[in-house]
Amino acid sequence: MKTILIPIAALLLSHALLLVGHGLLLTMLPVAAIAAGFSDSEIAFTGSAYFLGFVFGCFTGPYVVRRVGHIRSFAVLATTYSAVVLLFPIIPGLLWWLIFRFVLGVLISGLYMIIESWLNERASNENRSTVLSIYTTLSMLMIMVGQQLFTFGSGNSNLLFAIAAILVSIAILPVSLTLSLAPAPLRTVKIDLPKLWQESRIAVVGVMIFGLVTGAFWALGPVYGRAAGYDNFELALYMSATVFGGAVFQLPVGRLSDHFDRRMVVFFLTIIGGITSLAAALTPVLVPGLNKLILIFLAFIWGGSVMTLYAILVAHANDRATPDDFVTIGSGMLLILGLCSAIGAPLASLAMNAFGPKGFDIFIAICLFALAIATVVRRRTHALSPVDVSEPFRAVNGMVTPTAYEMDPRTQPPDEVQEK
Repeated sequence: MKTILIPIAALLLSHALLLVGHGLLLTMLPVAAIAAGFSDSEIAFTGSAYFLGFVFGCFTGPYVVRRVGHIRSFAVLATTYSAVVLLFPIIPGLLWWLIFRFVLGVLISGLYMIIESWLNERASNENRSTVLSIYTTLSMLMIMVGQQLFTFGSGNSNLLFAIAAILVSIAILPVSLTLSLAPAPLRTVKIDLPKLWQESRIAVVGVMIFGLVTGAFWALGPVYGRAAGYDNFELALYMSATVFGGAVFQLPVGRLSDHFDRRMVVFFLTIIGGITSLAAALTPVLVPGLNKLILIFLAFIWGGSVMTLYAILVAHANDRATPDDFVTIGSGMLLILGLCSAIGAPLASLAMNAFGPKGFDIFIAICLFALAIATVVRRRTHALSPVDVSEPFRAVNGMVTPTAYEMDPRTQPPDEVQEK
């Protein structure tokens, strides 16, 4: 393990610092928007702007890196990110916040892409799977750490904006000082949605619904927590419990999907997630005295069932793909995810306007049950032939760029993987 970590230690440290600051901002901005007087719908649209920016950054990032290189690009993007963070408390207004959040999406996408391409370059065929697992686990843990920093101040505190900006700025140092050679220029993103649809209907439908659900969660989860009466500590715990649930159950659920039809794993995950969402909607009515503790526990179960879906869907889409198609399929999945995430938040806000805070859970439950029904229908009409899986499930969360899929050992032709 030491021989794997030492060459990529600087990159992982930069990634960790970046995600702590970004994780803090993901929880803080919706709460700060409440304090600024934004409605639920307006907050949802700011979240949509972020996801659209992330998708845009996946396409434009390679051109920036080609022009000035990895290290300069990382420094420029991270510095700009810090500056934009500091503009939120200075320049109020919905239009400006929409612009700022779109720009943050573009910037964080580019930063992810640089780190991921660098890690992929440093990984060998023998340790590629380990590097991918370390990267995925570190991403989840650091976002949770950032969410816990939310307890250091109120949602609109200048202190929190400053902490987020400082962390992202410090993330520049390890990458800038590393002695590792910069990787080869990034490849442009290739998208082939018809091929993705041909490989797996359930993967396409599943990632659409996953985008609707997680887009709503990241944009409006803190708003939902505030409406439930959470203080800063409870809100941070609620958000972290969801991410932690995804981290804990990711590998066990993935291993389970290696031994059974992945579509059935998707079915049971969506059923559990939908039931958990309905339970969260009913808890404040049925158990008003314990609703906060129960909701945080339900958030953990919900995260374990829903936040694990994306990796299962990607694995299912790749089961019958060739190594040359993995990155293209992953890129298509990310495009659909980003676009549907941008739609999910406004739709969830409509449900919240109609039914109150419980509309958030009702919207999510309807989406998840719809995916469960689609999975059953597809499984009855399309039987899969047995597949020899040479590589098992690989854990990948949804907050990556197409470059992350190049770290998957399945992207390497079989003869290259076996070379020593």
